[in-house]
Amino acid sequence: MGFFTGGGLYLVGRTFDMGHEALLFLNVGVFLFPMFFLMIYLFYKKRACALIAIFRLWEFWAVLGLGLLMLVRLPDSLFEEYGVQKIKYYLVNNMVCFFGPVLSSAVWGNPGLYRFLKGVLLGGLALTVYFWVSGSYLELPFNIYAVLNFNPIEISRLIGLFILLVVIGEVMAIPHLFVFLLAAAASAAMILLDARGPALALVIALLCGGMAAGRREFRLPPVLVVPLFILLAVYVSSHYWFSPDFFSLSDNGRWQLYQAALATFGQNPVLGAGTGSYASISPVPGINYPHNLFLESAAELGLAGLALSLLFVFAPLLRLACRRKKVKETALAVSLLVFCLVNAMLSGDVPGNYLLWLAGGVAASAAMTAAEDYR
Repeated sequence: MGFFTGGGLYLVGRTFDMGHEALLFLNVGVFLFPMFFLMIYLFYKKRACALIAIFRLWEFWAVLGLGLLMLVRLPDSLFEEYGVQKIKYYLVNNMVCFFGPVLSSAVWGNPGLYRFLKGVLLGGLALTVYFWVSGSYLELPFNIYAVLNFNPIEISRLIGLFILLVVIGEVMAIPHLFVFLLAAAASAAMILLDARGPALALVIALLCGGMAAGRREFRLPPVLVVPLFILLAVYVSSHYWFSPDFFSLSDNGRWQLYQAALATFGQNPVLGAGTGSYASISPVPGINYPHNLFLESAAELGLAGLALSLLFVFAPLLRLACRRKKVKETALAVSLLVFCLVNAMLSGDVPGNYLLWLAGGVAASAAMTAAEDYR
C-alpha cells in the first residue's frame, strides 16, 4: 500500500511542481509510514524475539553489508552527487522492500507474509486494470513517466510480479479460469510495452517455480501459462506496430556497457571505483549504470561488493533448493528470486532493482516462519 500510494503521490507532486526535495520527502514518508507502525505493533504484540531468526540468514547480512560498503566507498566516488542519490534510494527503496515482508512475518507469522503479498497482489491488479482501462499502452513508449512515474520496463516488472503471485503463489482464492484470464491480460500488457527482459525473466521464473513446486496441482498452472504467454507474444507482435522488436536478439548496446564495467573492475578489483562512479566513465552519455547488478557492484565496490551481491542472491536460492519439504512458499520464493535476478542481469541499477530485494525479503520471511513452525 505504501509503495503504490507513494508512487501515486509522487506523480501528483510532479503535477503541482512541488520540487524534487519535497517530492523525495513525500515519497519516503509514505514508504516508511507503514514500516513505522509495523515496528510499533511488533513490540506491542511482544513479538520482537521473532526477528532473531533473521540474524541467521546470509541475505540479511548481505543487505546491510552492501549499504555500509556503498557509504564507505562514497568519498572516493568519481561522481559523488550520483553516489549520494544511490545511497538515499538504497535506504528507502531496497531496504524497505526487504524488511517489509520480514516485519510482516515477524508480527503475524506465516499469515503475515501472505497479508503482505496480498497487498502487493492488489497493487499489481490495480496497475494492470489501469493500464487497460486508461489505454496507457498507446502513450507509454513515448512518455517514460506515465503511470505512477514508472517507465515501461518498470511497469512490466511489476506486472510480471503480479503474474507470479497469481499463478504460483495463489495468494488469493481465485478460480483457475479467472487466474488464466488475469495472466493473459497482464502478459499482453508486458508484450505491448515491448519489455523483452521482463518477458524472458517471467518465462524462466514460471518454469523454475513449477519445478520447485512439491505437488502436481501447483506445477500445472505455470506450465500452462508459459505457452499462453508465447502465443500472446506472437499474436501481439504480428498485429500491433508498437511492439516490432519483441523477438529481436539485439543487445541494445549492453555489451559496450558491460565491457566498460569489466575494464573499471580490472583497474581496481579490490576497492572498485567508488559508489556511483560508473556514471562518469560510462561509454554512453546519460547511461549511469551497466545494466547488470553484479558488474555494477564489481566496478564500483570491488570484490567485496561483488561477493555481497552474489551472496544476497544465491544464499537464499541455495537454501530453497536444498529444502527437503517443497511447499508453495518455496516455489513462490524461487520464482520471485529468479524473475528479479534475470531482470537485474539485463537492466536497471542497484536502487532500480528494488524488487530483487523484495524477493530476498520474501525468501527470508519464508525461512523465518519455517523455523518458528519447527519450534
